[in-house]
Amino acid sequence: MSLTSLTAYQLTELLRRVDPHIGRNSTIEGVRLDYDGQHLHAVATDRYTLAVARERAVGTAPAWAVTISAAEWTNNVAALRAWADAHPGQEHVHLTAGTDSLTATGRRGKLIVEASTGYFPDWRGLIRTALQHEGTESPFSGFPSKQFARWQSAGERITTWQAAFDKPVVVYGTNFVGLQMPMKLGDEESPAGRWDQWKDSLGETGPEVTQEDTLHHWEAAALEEKDRLVEAMTEDLLKQVLRSTGDLFTLATKDTGALAAYALAGGRAWMAYRLLKAMAKAAPDLLRQTLEDVDMQLESGEIGEWAWDEAKAAGFDPRQWHDDYEAHLKKLAEERAAKAETTA
Repeated sequence: MSLTSLTAYQLTELLRRVDPHIGRNSTIEGVRLDYDGQHLHAVATDRYTLAVARERAVGTAPAWAVTISAAEWTNNVAALRAWADAHPGQEHVHLTAGTDSLTATGRRGKLIVEASTGYFPDWRGLIRTALQHEGTESPFSGFPSKQFARWQSAGERITTWQAAFDKPVVVYGTNFVGLQMPMKLGDEESPAGRWDQWKDSLGETGPEVTQEDTLHHWEAAALEEKDRLVEAMTEDLLKQVLRSTGDLFTLATKDTGALAAYALAGGRAWMAYRLLKAMAKAAPDLLRQTLEDVDMQLESGEIGEWAWDEAKAAGFDPRQWHDDYEAHLKKLAEERAAKAETTA
């Protein structure tokens, strides 16, 4: 028996990232949980793609590995993921691997699911073999487009490498590695053949820009832009906190309404800053994607509409909020008018 501990968020992320690669209606219909003494790995494959996600974990034994089923009639993977989701992300959960079961324990209860120590493909050997191939220049390959969507769970940014047209594509993400098996191509399929089919639309000649230069430039620019967005938001939030709290002293004896507004703005900016720093540590890819979405929404100038839709989706009544606030403003205006008449 061995005990391995990690946060509920880490366990959920492991299962989420490999879920698209689970073999459905196949002999490998499950997820392999593999602890090596340092990382807990989640592995899934349907023989066309293979995905490995990992998270740092602490264990009392050097290594263990079990497979839990994702079959429709006994979906233990879904049960374990739902159990982890029920815990606050920062809480630690503990996994105990046996010969025929996996026990998950946490502050909110215990879950025992069937597990197997039997056959599972040698995922370490498959990835080692893929990485040890010497690369060839510009491999021409093909893949089923429906399988590309699986890699969206690999992370906000992924990179790929392929040794040759008939070798698997290696997919990298943060704490993630996977393999995509290529299709078999006919002898007539080649870069030259594709050019012949498209040259009437693209023109006979064009600028000589290598694919490698283009991809490297695009990837570097995209990542640099998103990193700058995180840095800019961090700086802006801290500026807002300092400006708001600094102005409190000058407004304390002048305008109580402005005083309350500045205090609220400073408090909310500080809260947002602390949440940003926490996400930067726990989920940097999710943070970059979220800030990119927020930046787009702010630039659209329609954040009022976004907030209205979000409030309705959350089950609130934004129309009632609006009416209550209007009634509050009307009451304040009446009180000011009555006070003015009294002092006149």
